[in-house]
Order: sequence, then C-alpha cells, then structure tokens
Amino acid sequence: MLIEAGNSKILCDPWFVPAFFGSWFVFPRNDQLDAELVTKIESPTHLYISHVHGDHLDEAFLAKHVSREAIVLLPDFPGRELEQKLTSLGFTKFIKTKNGTEIAIDDETKIAIHVETSITDGPGGDSALVVSDKTARLVNQNDCRPGDIEALRSHGPIDLHWLQFSGAIWYPMVYEQDSTAKQKLASAKVESQFTRALKYIETLNARAVVPSAGPPCFLDEELFHMNMITGDETSIFPDQTKFLERLRKIGRHNDILAIPGTTIDISSEKISVASPKNIDVTKIFAEKEKYLRQYQADWSTWLSDEKAKWSNAPSYSRSDLLSTLQAWFEPLLALAPALRAGIGANCLIKTDDLNVLINFKSGKVENYTDQQFGFRFDIPRELLEAIVRRRAVDWSNSFFLSCRFVAWRSGEFNEYIYNFFKSLSVERMIRTEHEAATRLDFSKDLSEEIELGDYVMQRKCPHRQADLSVFGEINGNELTCSLHGWRFSLTDGHCLNAENRPLRVRKKTN
Repeated sequence: MLIEAGNSKILCDPWFVPAFFGSWFVFPRNDQLDAELVTKIESPTHLYISHVHGDHLDEAFLAKHVSREAIVLLPDFPGRELEQKLTSLGFTKFIKTKNGTEIAIDDETKIAIHVETSITDGPGGDSALVVSDKTARLVNQNDCRPGDIEALRSHGPIDLHWLQFSGAIWYPMVYEQDSTAKQKLASAKVESQFTRALKYIETLNARAVVPSAGPPCFLDEELFHMNMITGDETSIFPDQTKFLERLRKIGRHNDILAIPGTTIDISSEKISVASPKNIDVTKIFAEKEKYLRQYQADWSTWLSDEKAKWSNAPSYSRSDLLSTLQAWFEPLLALAPALRAGIGANCLIKTDDLNVLINFKSGKVENYTDQQFGFRFDIPRELLEAIVRRRAVDWSNSFFLSCRFVAWRSGEFNEYIYNFFKSLSVERMIRTEHEAATRLDFSKDLSEEIELGDYVMQRKCPHRQADLSVFGEINGNELTCSLHGWRFSLTDGHCLNAENRPLRVRKKTN
C-alpha cells in the first residue's frame, strides 16, 4: 500500500518477490504495474514494515528498489530485530514510535502505530498503522489482531479500514489426517477468519472496508491445490470477492475490491475508486484458474531456478546435520524449562535418510531410534539443510508457511511446540520462556466474570486473555473466542482446541 497524505508518501509492506521457498505469490499479481506507480513505490518519504514475515518484509525487493532516503516508521516492538534487518539493508533514518501514540510526520499528517507482542502472533511483534490528515483517517490493520479494538479508533472516526480476512497459516492443509475431516477443519477455519474480521469491522465502523493482506496464491504445481477456486478445495484462502459477499449480507454495500494498481481517493464527501487501466478486474476472479495458469506460466522459469538453489547447495552429512542441530538447539532448550513442560512430548523431524528427535523432557537433540513422540514433521532434506544453513530463528516464517511439509500430532493443538520453532535465538527464547511461564501459571487471578447469553464466565479467554465480552460468540453449546478461533464447551468449559485450557463457565440462575 502507498499512502499519500499531506506532504508524505508512506510505503507499507511492499511485497514483490515470492515468499517462503517460492510457495506464496502475490494475488492478484503486482508485477505489471505502470511505470509512474513503480517510481512512486521506489521513492517514498516514509517506509512502514508491520512485522518481519517474508510477505511483509521483502528484503530482496527493499535491497534493490526502495530509496534509502525513506524514513522508517518503526513500531514499538520489545526487540530490535526489525530495526537491525532494515539497518543491514542500508536504511539509516528511523522514527521510533511509542505504542498507540500519535505523532506528526509533516504539517498535515499524523500517524500512530499499535503493536501486538504475543509470541504466537510473531516473536518480533506485529502492528497496525493509523494515518490521519486534515481530510481523512485510514487504518492499515493488515495481519495484526489487537485485543484492544477500541484503541484503533481512539484517534477519531475512520474512513478507510484495510484488514486481513483470509488465511495465513499452514493448518490444516499439511496435516496427515482423513480428507473429509480436513475439509471440515478448513471450512471451520475460514468461518473463524471471517468472524474475527467482522468483529473488527463492526467495532471500527469505517466508511469503507478494503479486504487485504491476503490471500496469497500458489503457483508451484505441487501446491496449486491450495488455491481456492471453486470453493470445494481443502483450503483456508478465500479471495476478496468471497468476503465482500459476506459484507453485503450484513448490509455493507460501500466496501472496496482493490487489486495492485487500484487508486482510492478519500474526501469528506466521497470515496472514489479507480481500477488500473487495461485490466478487467472481474475476470481475475470470475476466470480465476485461467488467470492463475497464465501467472504460473510467466513465473515458471523463476520458480525452477529457485528450486534448483535448494537441490544444488552443498549437502550436510548425516552426522554433521545432527551435530549442527544439537549445537544450535540444546543451549536454547536449557533456557526454556516452562516451554518444554508446555510442549509435554517429543518431536520427530523426519527426512529421507535422517530422523532427529527433539527430546523436550531431557532438553537434548538425539538420533531417533524408537523413542516415543507426540509431534512429527516430515521435511524434505534439502529444505531442512537450507533452514540450518540460514540459521533461521523463526521456522514458521522461514519454512512452515511454505506448506512444503507434512505434519502429524498425537493430540490437540499445542501452541508451545510452534512457539519453540519461532524462537530459535537466545533473545527470542528468553521472551518465549517468560511468556510460557506466565501462561502456565494458573494461579493468576481470573476472578472477573461477565454474563454472555445464558451463561456466566471468566472475562478473559484462557488462550490469550482476549476480552470475551468483545470477542465471545455463543453457538449452541459452544463458545468461540473470535480473536483466534478457540472454542470451549459451555457444558463443562473444556477447550475443544487444545489441552489444559479450560474456561470457567456456568449457567445463569434465575
């Protein structure tokens, strides 16, 4: 997104190079923008990167195309990872903002950046941007899931609201399970995504909404089935038109279908939308498979070259790969007793010729013989080696989002196993361990209660302490927290997503 306000041009999360081992491509495609717009993108006055995931922090594009004169609007994250990455790319001008605090960046334009710092939503943090000038106010929420929705509208009425509505995860597509069950899980995930987005829309009540921050598309033939074309696919990636249909059903008819190159002009009187010239926007979605196949053909050489990099790289021996993982992981495991307890089972990393066990009880990385495990990841050997060579501190960002693996688990979802793989540096692991220790401390006061429908329950969701008076949705005998889609039985409070996350709930008495 390029926001022109006052004397400023704020470039937000420019993503052009396919991400996550060539799995995610921009949809609709943005490689055919007109030259005038490309020039503006390459010469902003300010740069805003919401968080460090590869579909937002496109290091390859930033390195070659964005002016180093741009002033970086830096979110108030607890660590300096984003700042360090941008500094390494040559950016030297930073404005370090304070969470939720509005500041002026020119005589007419003010900005505020709101941050979320939960490990699960990204160990480096995630953020949303509010931009105001003398005529309008825009919220660029992108992937961010703030628990305090009111904070985003504390700056005043909102004219334009950009937010994520589609999937940005590998679940359930990569999981080894029955196809019918997986289809049901995918449908439930889509509904959860829509419900969460609708809650934000209802609360912020902007003049117009722009469904954004997804979906990606998948052009590698091995992954092409993850595109949602007919709606029958086992996919969590519905496109903008599907969400706009849902918005129309609740009476919203002024929301906007934007593609790369769309221009939106906001005034106090009206919001005007202009699609890029020479592009039939309706055909992109009405003839989606044809559109994707042409896109696929145009990028086939790039994708072949990208995949050749993995297979042609120098290979580790079995012993070297095991010893490298031991030297990397074991000091981190020693820092994280609470996290290890939260995981509660071993994890097998399986490749073509080497099986590695992460023993979370002992804090050791072992050659797998026949030990018990509760989690398994089947990873192509060349991709595991690439991750190790890069010393990737966040496997979710560097690998899991690629969907180029198969996963299995013996029980319910366990967020701590993924938090481990998101935190493979000392700085990240210290934060992750602190969060795990805090969340596993069930002695904390959860006494405040609310009434919702026919029930009395604790106000804070056991998963991430979201306010259930805002995010709680009752569906029959279940409660869903729409912030992250976690579900609880209203009969006994049992969590239907994971173990050891009960909700204190009871029926109201007359």
